[in-house]
Amino acid sequence: MKEVLEKLEYLSRQKDVLALKEGSYSRVRSGRKVSQKLQSTFFVVESVIYGRDAEKDIIINWLKLETDNRNQPSILILSIVGMGGLGKTTLAQHVYNDPKIEDAKLDIKAWVCVSDYFHVFTVTRTIIEAFTGEKDNSRNLEMVYKRLEEKLLGRKFFLVLDDVWNEKPEEWEAVRTPLTYGAPGSRILVTTCGEKVASIMRSKVLCLKQLGEDECWNVFENHALKDGDLELNEELKEIDKRIVEKCVGLPLALKTIGCLLRTKSSISDLKNILVSDIWDLLKEDNEIIPALYLSYHHLPSHLKRCFAYWALFPKDYEFMKEELILLSFFQQGTETRRSFFEQSTKRCFVMHDLLNDLAKYVYGDFCFRLKFDKGQCIAKTTRYFSFEFNDVKCFNDFGSLTDAKRLCSFLPIIEIWGTYIYYGWYFKISIHDLFFKNKFLRVLSLHGCYALKDVPNSVGGLKHLLSLDLSSTRIQKLPNSIGLLYNLLILKLNYYLSLEELPSNLHKLKKLCCLNL
Repeated sequence: MKEVLEKLEYLSRQKDVLALKEGSYSRVRSGRKVSQKLQSTFFVVESVIYGRDAEKDIIINWLKLETDNRNQPSILILSIVGMGGLGKTTLAQHVYNDPKIEDAKLDIKAWVCVSDYFHVFTVTRTIIEAFTGEKDNSRNLEMVYKRLEEKLLGRKFFLVLDDVWNEKPEEWEAVRTPLTYGAPGSRILVTTCGEKVASIMRSKVLCLKQLGEDECWNVFENHALKDGDLELNEELKEIDKRIVEKCVGLPLALKTIGCLLRTKSSISDLKNILVSDIWDLLKEDNEIIPALYLSYHHLPSHLKRCFAYWALFPKDYEFMKEELILLSFFQQGTETRRSFFEQSTKRCFVMHDLLNDLAKYVYGDFCFRLKFDKGQCIAKTTRYFSFEFNDVKCFNDFGSLTDAKRLCSFLPIIEIWGTYIYYGWYFKISIHDLFFKNKFLRVLSLHGCYALKDVPNSVGGLKHLLSLDLSSTRIQKLPNSIGLLYNLLILKLNYYLSLEELPSNLHKLKKLCCLNL
């Protein structure tokens, strides 16, 4: 009895940590869709940018500036520096698409989202692909250099490097080398959170500050007011203004909290948000923005489960539309909050870095991402487990997965398609043990496990399984027990598979809605 009571107390504490509320699914109405900026692309979806006109003019004038000073480097670099959520990418997008930059007489321009994964070969190849608009199949750095040099030779270019985190001078110099073949007057615009990044790139710096009071209200009003709600009564307006003050001039916080308040119509709701302990819960040394955490706090329970799943993925991971539809099935909901995502050119979605940080912060005890949690044992409380192919080569603790009795997601991730040679991975524990001891698996992907030739009969015991991905393996046949997976929605058997035939009882999978062969 003592053990049961201790477990109940633990679950109660976790309920408070995750801000789970009884019955919240039915009471929360869907909010207005947020205007979505395109973090990893140059397209502008937000037609209006508040409080950045002066900075935008500075950058455009810098682009148009002609210089005959021989002491100047052939490539001029300007870094937009500021904390996350200030709108650095949005500002760069507006500059990139402004017709005024045509006066700079550019021959070619390109946009590249770099993120915290800075590999010289990968970044250089991404740059050449951005300039040419074509996939590059170069197998080594020398080939990529040559192609980029040929493309830029004698041409005045404008390159945006968005979300740069690299602080190693030698890696930046390696990327910069082929760019020097561009014509004098070429420009590189960088967005970064770190002044050290700008320093090692030897760039000019434009520090982005928080928005002023009027601009804050304009951003908030644009996202919080419903169509036709042109005026607020004085009491509502006063509460809203005090909430806006708590967003400390961060556009992302203002948009997020604005969308939340769009679903809250009563004065009591607004007052509860205003006096919430969450504003003071996160200390100054914590990078999580309280307004984002507060918005998460008010999500219905099924969307909180979706958010937990997203914590498995690295920053700037591109979610394909199929994955999001699948996710809504997994979490027994019918919608996915688009305010978490930003549409990109490949018909996919990208989560903002700060929301990715929030997901890790909230679900740290339940998620294990091999790339970020190296050196740690897989905790028994782990519910969601993910890894990138290259990481498993130096990880030998897969065995502890079988102790995570409530494990519900096992997911290998290919973070960057087409930018490195695709080798696959090899399982270091018994597949049978995984199936037999982790009965609560809902999402199981063995994609790319090249050593996998047989699926044990114990797979039929995974009664909660919703998705099974066996693509890119060497499986020759499936056991008949696969027909016992009555809840299975998706079965993937495609890519390089040696499968000779399907089980005769596959028709028993009544809920199956997607079969990839």
